[in-house]
Amino acid sequence: MKNIFRALTTALLAVSAHLPSTAQTPDKPVLVIGVVASASGPAAALGLPEKKAVELVEEMARSRPDLPFTPKFIYYDDGSDPTRAVNAVRKLAGEDAAAVVICCTTTPASMAILDTVKSLGVLNISMASAATVVEPVSERFWTFKTPMTDRMQIAFTLDRLKKSGARRVAYFGLEDAYGEAGWNELRKMAPEHGMQIVANERFSRADTNFTPQALRIRQSGADAVYLHAIPPASVLAHQALTRVGIDRPVFHSAGAANAGFLSLAKGSVDGAYVVSGALQVHDQLSASHPLKASLQQFVQAYARKYPGESADLFAGQGWDAGQLAISALSSAVRASPPGTPLPALRASARDHMERIRNHPGANGIFNLSKDDHLGLDSVGLVMLRVENGRFKLLEN
Repeated sequence: MKNIFRALTTALLAVSAHLPSTAQTPDKPVLVIGVVASASGPAAALGLPEKKAVELVEEMARSRPDLPFTPKFIYYDDGSDPTRAVNAVRKLAGEDAAAVVICCTTTPASMAILDTVKSLGVLNISMASAATVVEPVSERFWTFKTPMTDRMQIAFTLDRLKKSGARRVAYFGLEDAYGEAGWNELRKMAPEHGMQIVANERFSRADTNFTPQALRIRQSGADAVYLHAIPPASVLAHQALTRVGIDRPVFHSAGAANAGFLSLAKGSVDGAYVVSGALQVHDQLSASHPLKASLQQFVQAYARKYPGESADLFAGQGWDAGQLAISALSSAVRASPPGTPLPALRASARDHMERIRNHPGANGIFNLSKDDHLGLDSVGLVMLRVENGRFKLLEN
């Protein structure tokens, strides 16, 4: 009987030695990536395409056998309200046990959650443009972002203004953290570009009457107007400038680089200049552009998932945030022993985020570091002009 048992045991061991290795590997851990986007409220034109792009990342990630974990995405809508964003992040990090958070669509919300992600010790990837979201890096240890900074966008715009011969510029922007960030960058850089700021006019996201500010800008004698806002306010402000008879060029921040801006305007903003990421006009890029191939792949995947829709600048910001979250978390899982506690895994994901190099995204090539939580250069920046209700790429 003992001989039979010994022979059976030997046979079973021999068979198990030839089984696929996956049969002996524990299941991949299920890890939560939390997403807070402005799917409603004044910033919905930005937040909806961001959320859709992250959903595309989720769909593609679930079919990737190379990932060392199974991703589970949980989504919340902050309604374009910073207080709701803070509450959503707390819920994600606590009740939902998110390993990484993607938040938020707007600068005000992204600034509002800084202390929250710091106290919770969770990596956050913002989709907002202000440089202050990630600077100074020493105070933004847990926060990264995907859009090019307003500093980069404004410097690019001022170069174009200078080449056009403009010397006197009026600032027309939102009266919130986004607008203040734009104003601070413009007033710092304008003198370096030989520009004099002759007006500083503000409005809230909920305003519908922009005529008083537009009249004061007309009286300032500006050669050009820089409009730092998002739809619908960016459209209404531009229309007010036209109504009061301002025939000077109007340059918009990247907050206007989306289909919502054009659809709301209904042809009323022709002639407007908009600084943007190259994604917005991917089909107009030369074949030699370093982002041409990666942008085409993203745009095609987005169109397959959302028939009849086009990926815009904000979809690109969501796409980059989702992809970077997957990359950082994958590296953290591979570097951590099984059963690593969530706080340690979160810290590892943050550390690996700083090590991402040569990552081709929708906004450019990401090279992150401990000193740079954005990691983009200007290769992805372009200047657009609205012609016949469409964006047209201008040569740099």
